[in-house]
Amino acid sequence: MTISAVRGFAEDLRKLRLSAGITSQRALARLAFLSHTTVWAAELGAELPSLPVTLAIVRACGVSDDEEKAWERRWRLIYAAGQEHPSSAWPTQELADGSDPMDTGCDVDAVTVQIARVSLAAKRHIIGRIELRYSPRSHAAWGRFHGEKGLDWLAAHHHRVDLTIGIGRESDERRLGFQTEYAADNHWGDLLITGTGAFFAWTAVRFDGTEVAYRETDRAVLD
Repeated sequence: MTISAVRGFAEDLRKLRLSAGITSQRALARLAFLSHTTVWAAELGAELPSLPVTLAIVRACGVSDDEEKAWERRWRLIYAAGQEHPSSAWPTQELADGSDPMDTGCDVDAVTVQIARVSLAAKRHIIGRIELRYSPRSHAAWGRFHGEKGLDWLAAHHHRVDLTIGIGRESDERRLGFQTEYAADNHWGDLLITGTGAFFAWTAVRFDGTEVAYRETDRAVLD
């Protein structure tokens, strides 16, 4: 992946928005059920937006099915090039407790080892899932949150939705939590090094500053 390819992708996303008559990033964010910062980052070109974010943007711009497939193919080509040459677009970070799994390259071989549904505390309403992710090559684990469409709608129309995505290591009772504003995409937290005891992922969800959901995955012993 080259920086120029990522920047060109971002510039074409911006041109697509303007050609669709959407004059502001905030307007596009509302139509795509994304946060303004997510749309801003996608058009900035510092890094490749995720595929779900890309597709949400192009759909909001009213593209045809064939055009959407073309955007997806282009995204996959750029992403695949990044896996062959990962240092060209993302900064590298030392593998250690508290590192970002994307910046350390742990996501390349990551697998999901535990999943727990997240529901509103006061209702039997599923709003997302928390996953325990694990990189066998790097011996690292972290949490990843994925929201349901209902949560996307609530975030776009009714509430400011904030997440804390965390990872816990039982051997030393260490817990890390990464806070972020929710957007219609996967969100992940920082990692912990594995090989000592059981691990679990956890998340807390807040609407307008009030915690409305908390969930942990089952424990898993990871090498």
